[in-house]
Amino acid sequence: MALLPNETLTTVLMLQRELLERLNAATATEYELLEVYGETDETADYFDLLQNAKERVDTYYTRFYVTLRRVYNSQPVADRDTLEILARSIDEAEATSASTDATVREIRRDFNLP
Repeated sequence: MALLPNETLTTVLMLQRELLERLNAATATEYELLEVYGETDETADYFDLLQNAKERVDTYYTRFYVTLRRVYNSQPVADRDTLEILARSIDEAEATSASTDATVREIRRDFNLP
């Protein structure tokens, strides 16, 4: 069975948790925005931003799940391409998490949401 270094596995699992938290924050912001302001011309672009952020987060969460399964199902070791995808996904997911957090914070600030 192919195994990842503990540091890599810990990084991926922590990122998956972080991505779930970002998804929750974006969804909560979307809900609060809808409840307080409704769906108007003024809020439409913000709903699009939140939906795009949620989709990006979900993409990386799912990619980690699939890639980890590939690695741990590999025998005797994971192939180089899969490990490269994992390394690249870690970098991209960190950037996506940060940008999603910034998007949510900005929207909450723009609409004075707590």
